[in-house]
Amino acid sequence: MRFIFIVTGLGLLGLCAGFAFHLPWALSLWPWEDGKLSYLFIASICAGIALPVLWIGLAEEYAAVQAGALDFALMYVGLLATLIITYPAVQEWVDPSLAIGLCTASLLLNLGLYIWSRKFSFKYDQPIPALLRFSFGLFFLALVIVGISLVLRLPHIFPWPLKPQTSIVFGWIYLGAAIYFLYGLIYPVWGNVKGQLAGFLAYDLLLIWPFIQHLTNTVKPEHQLSLLVYLSVLIYSAVLAIYYLFIHRQSRLSFKSTSL
Repeated sequence: MRFIFIVTGLGLLGLCAGFAFHLPWALSLWPWEDGKLSYLFIASICAGIALPVLWIGLAEEYAAVQAGALDFALMYVGLLATLIITYPAVQEWVDPSLAIGLCTASLLLNLGLYIWSRKFSFKYDQPIPALLRFSFGLFFLALVIVGISLVLRLPHIFPWPLKPQTSIVFGWIYLGAAIYFLYGLIYPVWGNVKGQLAGFLAYDLLLIWPFIQHLTNTVKPEHQLSLLVYLSVLIYSAVLAIYYLFIHRQSRLSFKSTSL
């Protein structure tokens, strides 16, 4: 199992690079043509998934699969519901039969992973500090608010204009991520949270500098506020992750069986 998680994590990093550098093979995997910043966001999501998967494999912390599996299960439930409810419009964006089949298969896979991972206990069961619990609560609320707004296709939620279908997909990605961080509140132990911090840091580092450039060069006035708020969250979460993953003595990254 360790090998499978490590290979999967490395594969996701390759996918991240493909979207970040606009490689044709990667862009062909996205159902419709999109903008530069949207592709960068997809790359950051791939990186944010890859790091927790690598952490699970390297640390053999298989109980941490639960949070990620529930994250994706909710996302695919939402996408399936959207495909069914908006079926006539969906035909303009993707092949509905293919999309429904892929979402159903992915949902079943993640439910299976969740059931499988429930048999494991967290190896690193030390409780996390109050600051992290508070921060995860904020992240959960922010992700729910933004996710719902994107699914409803409300304007000016993202720092750049989104296509309607892109807004819906990004919205369900955020709502799935909300469950991911909620699980960190329900089980606030290092074995559950450390992969989440690593994923958030990878996501942050891919977006912070491009967002700063977007703020100074190309952002439209109506998207400026959302960009400033988004950038503030990225910087805060990056500092939080760097401190607890690399500085804080009790939680610095390690893959030894006797320590964090």
